[in-house]
Order: sequence, then structure tokens, then C-alpha cells
Amino acid sequence: MPLNYDIGPQDGPMVVRSGLQRLATRKNQPNLDIADMAAVSVGAPHAIYDFRADEIARGGGFETARATGFRYLVIKAGAPIAAAEVHLGGAGKPSLLTSLNYGPYVAATAGTLANLAGSEETKTNVYEVRFLRFSAIYVAALWLKSATGGADIIVPLAPAPRGLEAGKHYSAEDFLAAIRPLAQQRVDKADSTKVP
Repeated sequence: MPLNYDIGPQDGPMVVRSGLQRLATRKNQPNLDIADMAAVSVGAPHAIYDFRADEIARGGGFETARATGFRYLVIKAGAPIAAAEVHLGGAGKPSLLTSLNYGPYVAATAGTLANLAGSEETKTNVYEVRFLRFSAIYVAALWLKSATGGADIIVPLAPAPRGLEAGKHYSAEDFLAAIRPLAQQRVDKADSTKVP
């Protein structure tokens, strides 16, 4: 069965394209060849969920993940060149392109999605693709949320911190067990009022 994607905000791709067009006209534009917008496509949206170190360190799990927006891969000549994030305004409409990332998680996302599309788990179960971010400990992962009530699968993206293996399929419990010590270290080092 194919991987499913959240339908995302109706105007999300338009917001991404509009933001890219504005960036393409700047003198100091990102290190991307986006001047020819006709050659650029916007991929399927995947919802972004964020973890907080203090909540995970206290024993919280995936129920604490906050939905914060939608992420789209920006494709040119068949290859991903960036990931664009769109956050929603108060009325649930896409408000603006909030970030454009062209670091290692872009290629890692595309490669991991290609691997997942051919995996046994995704042939026999239905999953919604989500992007899980844990900025406090520099973790990004694809969260395959089971649409049938089965077990979720978490796949860390490269580069992954110690204790996690990029590309490995983790159960939710095993993933939490691996990141909880890292979250606790982060909380212990920081002013608790400022832990992301």
C-alpha cells in the first residue's frame, strides 16, 4: 500500500511557490537554483510535529508532540533541493513560508521515503507520513503513523545523534527509550524556563 500524506492546507503549495519566488529575486538568495520556477515542483505535504525536551524527560511520549505546520520537499530535475515549511495562521490557513532548509535532512528525507515505499511494513499496512522534529537534541525523523491502529514506525534521518541509528525502523517505545536520556541531559544543562 502506498504511504499516505496529510492533505495539508489547500493553499500550501501556492504559499511555498510564492515564498520561493520572493527568495529568487533577492540579491542574497539561498544557495539554490530557483530562478526558473517552472522547473520547480512542490512535493506532497507532511505534517510537522515537534517534541520538547522537558516533556520527554518527564516521561511524556508521542501524545506530547505538537503539530506546528507542514513541510514540502522542493524538487528540481527529479531531485530534492530543499524542504519548505509552512505554518498555519489562526484560521487554519497557510500564513507564510517560515523556513527553507537545504541541509542534510532534505536528501535524507527523500532517500528514506524511497526506502520506505518498498519496505514490507508499508506493503501490508497503511501509514501517514509525518515529520518529527526534536530541535533540542538535533533529531529529525519520519514518523509513520499507523492509519489502522497498528504500531507506529519511527525512522531517524541522517545525521542522527549517538544512541540512534539513521534509517533504522524503531517502535515508538524504542525510539523514546533512545531519546529520553538525551532529553534529560539537555534539560539538566539548560535553564528550565528556556528548554525547547
